[in-house]
Amino acid sequence: MNIFVNNVMKREENGRLLDCERVLWVNTEIDAVITISIINDSALPKYKSLSNMQNELDSGQLNKLQYDPYAKFMVPEDKLSKNEIKIRDHAWACIKEIVEIEPNIYDSKERYRIIKDLCERTGKGKKFIYKYLRYYWMGGKKENALLPRFRKCGGPGKPKNPKQKMGRSRLTVIVDPELSGVLVDEETRRIFDDFIRDVYLKVNRRDSVKFTYVEMLKKRFEVETKIVRGVEIPIILPDHQVPSIAQLRYHIRTRYIRRKRLVAREGKVTFDRDFRPLLGSETRRATGPGQIFEIDATVADVYLISSDNVDQIIGRPVVYIVVDVWTHMIVGLYIGFEGPSWLGVTMAIENTAVNKVEFCAEYGIEITEDEWPCRHMPQHFYADRGEMESKKADSLGKALGIKLKNAPPYRADLKGIVEQQFRTLNLTLQPWMPGAVKKEYRKRGGPDYVLDAKLTIKDFTKMVIEMILHRNNYHYMEHYPLDKALSKDNVKPIPRELWNWGMQRDHFLHEVHPDIVRLNVLEEAKATVSSEGVQFEGMYYWCDELVEQGWFVQGSSAKTVIAFDRRNMNHIYIKLRDGKEFMKCYLLEKSSRFQDLTLEEVEMKRFEEKLQKSLYQSTKNQQDVDLSTRLEKIKKEAEERVKAERDPSLTKTERKADIRTNRKEERDKLRKLQSFELNKAKSTSNHEVVMREDDGDNETSFSPGSKLGLLSRIRKEG
Repeated sequence: MNIFVNNVMKREENGRLLDCERVLWVNTEIDAVITISIINDSALPKYKSLSNMQNELDSGQLNKLQYDPYAKFMVPEDKLSKNEIKIRDHAWACIKEIVEIEPNIYDSKERYRIIKDLCERTGKGKKFIYKYLRYYWMGGKKENALLPRFRKCGGPGKPKNPKQKMGRSRLTVIVDPELSGVLVDEETRRIFDDFIRDVYLKVNRRDSVKFTYVEMLKKRFEVETKIVRGVEIPIILPDHQVPSIAQLRYHIRTRYIRRKRLVAREGKVTFDRDFRPLLGSETRRATGPGQIFEIDATVADVYLISSDNVDQIIGRPVVYIVVDVWTHMIVGLYIGFEGPSWLGVTMAIENTAVNKVEFCAEYGIEITEDEWPCRHMPQHFYADRGEMESKKADSLGKALGIKLKNAPPYRADLKGIVEQQFRTLNLTLQPWMPGAVKKEYRKRGGPDYVLDAKLTIKDFTKMVIEMILHRNNYHYMEHYPLDKALSKDNVKPIPRELWNWGMQRDHFLHEVHPDIVRLNVLEEAKATVSSEGVQFEGMYYWCDELVEQGWFVQGSSAKTVIAFDRRNMNHIYIKLRDGKEFMKCYLLEKSSRFQDLTLEEVEMKRFEEKLQKSLYQSTKNQQDVDLSTRLEKIKKEAEERVKAERDPSLTKTERKADIRTNRKEERDKLRKLQSFELNKAKSTSNHEVVMREDDGDNETSFSPGSKLGLLSRIRKEG
């Protein structure tokens, strides 16, 4: 049987979707399965035959979705707003008691009685309870499925009339609260619309928003004028008393759709040629919860050496083990030097969901799927107080639909199963581990076990894997409490046999795609790819592979998902094939000021730069107005001069005639005026001597110092 709780099945006919159902509950003994439609807003759970559904799945009448349509609700806790968390937690507090009453809650009569009793105790209405029950069941029985659907609320496109300034405050508020900016009211919007229409949206002008903004400041926010170098310059209000360019950009972005802007600025023909819509792609995701696993870490009792230098002793590794509570099957493993810490926990959780055949192959160990068939996620993780008591752990649990439980302080006995695995690990492997910590070695004068270290971390990991494979497949648990069903079927108390028996019956395992696990474990973000490089947090990156593939061609821009290590931002990694591959990118020279910095240091440096720019902006706007006014004066003087000197009798054809000849004459004229004359002061002195020697009595006589000068003067005089 390959039908699991939380699987999503779709039914189609002639390419048309008929229904899409989620599996809520499975019972193989009574051949029953309960499903609910996720496309019908008023759907309720339905009982069906498990064998009939399996036959439909085998025949192709039903298809199992690889990715969960409700994966969009699997978001980290830190990305949710306080209001979303409040509404979700309130809804969960109301229904958490009844959703665990399975399968009674799925029966219509039982459900009516349970909900009626709940309404009397909580004062909530039936519509409220049914609403969030459907959210919970359709969304995969996860708390995050109860998140409010804010995207369906509000009045998109409707004008707002706030009483105070909206949006993010300016950075200058840190210096003075009075520098917060102005409120954009109806009068300001009318000013925006006037200049957007008259300047920004003029056909074939393509004036920038910056130009539009300066024109608006110059003509609508002038308080007085002053004369600077002969130019009358308008004096505008202080920066915090005029709308910012960001407010103008927001008004353009929200009130003028992109199509309207492009058609107005580029023209209809250009729009149809270069900017017509190109419909995009589809994104799919999948996830699912599982059974209760215990997870814990210990420092192994062995010293290891470096894989690069056998003379370097690198200390004792940290071992994380994940164990299934019911079968005692080891389902996950991590060995390294992280922790015990959150990073070590995430590595162990990620290993729990991966294909163990591929994992063992990385260490040169060939196994079959039956030898280690564990690649599922649990419904509950039971761990120590520490790594799992954090916001990251809560976020991981809610995103994957996993309930996290922590043992009380100093109560390792409550996790006896996983603790016993560590004891077995040390006792079993100690004779084959040079460098193992032994009690008898601690006597004064005894051997130094540290100097006996000969294993690398890869050697030690291979040993642990071999021990796990042996224990999972052949360890007979003499004191395992077999129940009546196990005894009836003659199931041996061996982890793998218990696992296989449970898989065919009332198991609680859930399939989760490893990519979804990594999505909630690894730190990732979206970056913009343009002709300037891959841009992330104000830094630019590149690599040869992207250049060869044409990612940085001018005119193209796209979003891509990256992974990064916030401890050093010298590199980022572009995630390919849903995170199965990475492309390493290097920091560009223009971002070298961020070399060897952490992400926190980068953010602080950028904040300081923005603050300095914001403080300077008040004087910068005035300088922009000054420049615009001077350029306007030059333009008007030229227009007035041409208007006064132009011959009105000339036709357009006569004015355009002989342009080439006119250009040649103007060029010759400029050549003579711009010609170089070396030692000009001495030449002037010799010229004066010639004039004095010529004829002192005749004041009109003149002998030029050269014939070229005479010819030039004759030409000028006509």
